[in-house]
Amino acid sequence: MKISFYFKIAMMIVSLGVVLYAIRALQTREFKQKLSDPQSALGMLIGSDYRPMNWCPPETSKVEIYSLSGELKKTLTSSSEISSVCEIMLGGFTSEGIEEAAYKKRLVALTSSGESKTLEQNEKIPVFRAQGMPFSSPMLTKALERLEAP
Repeated sequence: MKISFYFKIAMMIVSLGVVLYAIRALQTREFKQKLSDPQSALGMLIGSDYRPMNWCPPETSKVEIYSLSGELKKTLTSSSEISSVCEIMLGGFTSEGIEEAAYKKRLVALTSSGESKTLEQNEKIPVFRAQGMPFSSPMLTKALERLEAP
């Protein structure tokens, strides 16, 4: 037998070992946490439950942030702040405890031509709704907490 035959067998055994190691590494808790993190690039590449969405109209000039009680808290005009609340990662949620009447106006995106879109939030749990479509977004929740802090 030639040495190339033994080399091929050794390569197949090493490859099998690498595959088994990769399968075991992909099933660890740390890897699953990285996948479920909405701000993780790894989750975006592999395809986690979170997907990007821009709920604001094109050429948004300002975004108004309302409290759950309905009062205007802040108006965003800089493009970086507008981007942080318009371009979000949305994910799934469970529909337990969600009532139709529990949604309150939370964000209003306005263009210079007068067009507006509203994003609503459920007052009991961190679930949002834009154009009638409910979704969760830990990234948006964090951005709202950061922007509402004094």
